[in-house]
Amino acid sequence: MRSRSHILEEESLFELKKILPNEWVIREKPKDYGVDVEIEVFSANGSYTGLVFWIQLKGTDSENTKDHKSIRLSVKKIRQLASYKLPVAIFRYNSLNKEFYFDWVIRHGYLSSSTRSKSFNIQFEPHHLWTDNSINQIITFLKRKNEFNKNNFSFPIKGFVNNINAPNKTYRILSGNISKKSSLVKIVRDRYSADIEINLLEKRIVLNMSGSFGSSIGFEKAENDNDILIFDAFNKALLLLLNQTEKDNELFKFIDDNNLLKDIIHHSGILQYLLPKLIASKTGKHFTEEIVDYVFKSGDPITQAALQAIVFLAGQKVISRDRVESYFQQVIKLCKETGENKSLATTYYNLGNYYRGIGDLVLALKYYNKAYKIETTYIQRGYYCRELAGILFDLSFYKLSAKFYELAKKLEPDNIFLLGILGDAEMYSGNYEKALNLFDDFLTKNKDAKHDKYEFSLKFTLLNAIVDSFEIKTQKRNSILCSKELKALSEEQLQDSKVLDRLLNIDALNPVVWNYYSFISIREQDLFLMFLSSLVQAILIKFESKLWASLSIQATLDELHYPLLNDIANTAYFYCKESYITELQEMIEWEIYKDFNGDEFLSHVESLIKDPKEYPNELRFWDDNGAKILEI
Repeated sequence: MRSRSHILEEESLFELKKILPNEWVIREKPKDYGVDVEIEVFSANGSYTGLVFWIQLKGTDSENTKDHKSIRLSVKKIRQLASYKLPVAIFRYNSLNKEFYFDWVIRHGYLSSSTRSKSFNIQFEPHHLWTDNSINQIITFLKRKNEFNKNNFSFPIKGFVNNINAPNKTYRILSGNISKKSSLVKIVRDRYSADIEINLLEKRIVLNMSGSFGSSIGFEKAENDNDILIFDAFNKALLLLLNQTEKDNELFKFIDDNNLLKDIIHHSGILQYLLPKLIASKTGKHFTEEIVDYVFKSGDPITQAALQAIVFLAGQKVISRDRVESYFQQVIKLCKETGENKSLATTYYNLGNYYRGIGDLVLALKYYNKAYKIETTYIQRGYYCRELAGILFDLSFYKLSAKFYELAKKLEPDNIFLLGILGDAEMYSGNYEKALNLFDDFLTKNKDAKHDKYEFSLKFTLLNAIVDSFEIKTQKRNSILCSKELKALSEEQLQDSKVLDRLLNIDALNPVVWNYYSFISIREQDLFLMFLSSLVQAILIKFESKLWASLSIQATLDELHYPLLNDIANTAYFYCKESYITELQEMIEWEIYKDFNGDEFLSHVESLIKDPKEYPNELRFWDDNGAKILEI
């Protein structure tokens, strides 16, 4: 026997199809999205409009008229429906008189944003009843929403004050103040001509800008100055809404014209919400100094951390370098004035981190040293030693880098990634056997693949050959002498393996020497030497896609017994991205590889490539309880 709920569901869909235009395409949706139908809007002459929306149908047999005009949904469900890119309308059908009420879910997403309950009662107002004009209302809403989503609008915009449950006096006060004092919103009486709906509740104002942007702010009821409190709440709600748009000029002019900066910086919630745009936008540059001064003196660690995090993101070019340096210099000055040495050391450290992120390693090293001179305990912190070692490595101070990585390893014994990067520093220092053992240790302990092993696996292979086949366990590398001797030798001399062996004993990591080994390997048909020379050159030069492409093809040779194609492909893609695939495509089309079955090989290589594991950036600050880490 069929249940009444199933019958009601079919009835509501049948009645819905009757009220919608014949030109509109109605498609029933699977329940995965929590919606019932998709509507594609066509004009009366059958032209495609590009307008699409979803509908959730909710039918009722209740004889209580209140149930016809309301429906209770979980807040989680409302937020799910409101989050979809396509707008969702909720249609309430009552079987007694076959009427529909409808409204857009996003509106109730804004209205329910401050609730602490798990459910929310969606109330339909008289104008939500389906009428002959409802079709035009839907089309107008969808068109306006598209334009606002693209930020294709300008101020002033039309606004309608919708009084939900506030006293009429409050409604009139707010309407009057907006009309007299707001340069951005022009009050109109026709709700359907308005771009922004100003929903007035007993203690809250909720803005809905064409279903594209919204905000909600509460206010306290007061006998005196009630008009000031209400208009102040409206301004704050409009401020939050403006922050969501790309209208920075209007946002900052609005702050200036209404003297809102002090209100912003004294309201931690609003400040944290607006902080990214206030600090990062070039237009709002004149706010920075006052905000930084207040935040620093407020002693609020959360806001301080948020501010530093935004500046830290400047390493990704969100904020210009001069803005970042100006910010840090202001904080350094404030630290010195107040004698906050711990904060000063942290500021030096974070500034060094910023320079490290943008590749200015000399300045990074300078500020890391400044941090250490003020707070000598930095040397007892694993992250500081690890990051300092990375700077020294990139500056080619390999032996000093290895010392700090070794210290970091003692301070962070569970960080197995340190085995790999310490191995790197030891390898470039000339301690090949030690580096080989570190890579071996890393690869053994990294069995769960918590860290990418591709490049370390290749380095293990090449060092194994240098140590075992060429019997060079350690050396004091002299790259200058090696390059000088290379220039003095003739091409004929450079075809002599004994000459190359001698140069290798001066610097085993010289890619030019290995390039000449590759010529000898071809002449002598030594596949092992050919592969090894290609591997060393690819590892040392890194960004040359031709080397990686050639190495990938060589890795398929059965005679080598080196199952390294996976490691080669992922390391190559990490450094060369799509140029590696392009180079490989061109190479397999060479005449020499006509029997290679290149397309199948290339497809296999592409299937091997995985996105590299990403590690969050870390920003550190201090309070009375010690170091705090903010991952970005």
